[in-house]
Amino acid sequence: MKKPISIEVAQNDTSSRAKRYKEFNNLLNKINQLKLQFDALQAQVSSGLAFYHQEILPLHVKQQNLMVEEVQALHRAYFLPIFGRNDRKKIATLILMHCQSLFQDRDRDFSALTEIYNHYADQTLEELEAEKKLLAQERAEEMLRSFGLEVELEDEDDLETILEKAREAAERKQDEAREHAENEARSARSEKQKVKAERERQKEKDIQKVSKNIYGDLVRLLHPDREIDESKKAAKTEAIQRVNEAYERKDLFELLRLQAEYLQKEGDTLILLPEKEFKYYLQVLKAQELDLQAELNATAKAPGLEGYICQNLCHPNPVTTQILRQRAVKEARETLKSHQHNLKLAKDPIVLKEALQYYEIEADEFDVDDIDPFSETTGEVFEKKGKGKKKKKR
Repeated sequence: MKKPISIEVAQNDTSSRAKRYKEFNNLLNKINQLKLQFDALQAQVSSGLAFYHQEILPLHVKQQNLMVEEVQALHRAYFLPIFGRNDRKKIATLILMHCQSLFQDRDRDFSALTEIYNHYADQTLEELEAEKKLLAQERAEEMLRSFGLEVELEDEDDLETILEKAREAAERKQDEAREHAENEARSARSEKQKVKAERERQKEKDIQKVSKNIYGDLVRLLHPDREIDESKKAAKTEAIQRVNEAYERKDLFELLRLQAEYLQKEGDTLILLPEKEFKYYLQVLKAQELDLQAELNATAKAPGLEGYICQNLCHPNPVTTQILRQRAVKEARETLKSHQHNLKLAKDPIVLKEALQYYEIEADEFDVDDIDPFSETTGEVFEKKGKGKKKKKR
């Protein structure tokens, strides 16, 4: 990424104007670094996603296939006379735990296990899904109310529909707030209040003009219809697309960078800006810095597959990234061996009965919400020598 324009300031200049210029340069540098970090993270996530699908997902699919076979083998073993009441309770717990883990993967169809699951569960899978959906809906409504948004959700609403309703409610609330503010401004009792309201409206307009000035200069310079040479016209078409995208995103940093690239404007041009307009440059850049930082944090802590990749397969240091990915593959292979071992135990009633002696059930054995669909350790129940692996108490 090319370095954006900056304003040269003498080191010994301590004037208020020099402080603002230094703040401007500092903001541009911070935004530049955040953009570099975000671009690097996106590249890491992209390569991490490809690595996951190529190296880890096939192992994960094999693990799931073995778990399906294990559930079926345990179900057959449950009815054998060799197992007592306590053994059957443990077998049922293992079946439920494996089924819950498999059902978390929405990309694969494990409906063949539904009948087995329903045989051992207190609630059928359909009842459990309905209860979870109702709970999710109640949580969504509660969250939306906490933001002051009144939204009526329907049973069939999916996440996309809920988000759309929330967006519409937020827009209605903004419209109501704007209307309320306008009514207050119109009914202001003193001239001072009217002046203040007008000043706020003018401030908002000025902020909107910050990017527009640069955008207008770039459009006039780069408009492809004014170019006769086809190669230059193609280059300008690509350039104007970048300008339009930056303007639509309200990305003042990128517009400033494009201004420096295409208009060859130096930092001293900014010195000629009116004080008020320069102040709004700072405000917009500060907001952009916060947005970028929030976006970076959200990407790094995203749920699901993207979060798994960010936390387990990505790192700013390429060497560390390689180590993390090698470790992930190693762990997936070790987990696969554990599943192979567990399946072997489940198919041998005598060995299974011996192994069950070492398997303990907690009062609150597990909660479906505690299951991580991207965990590579789900289903490791028995040790390789035929002895049970005791579940750690919480």
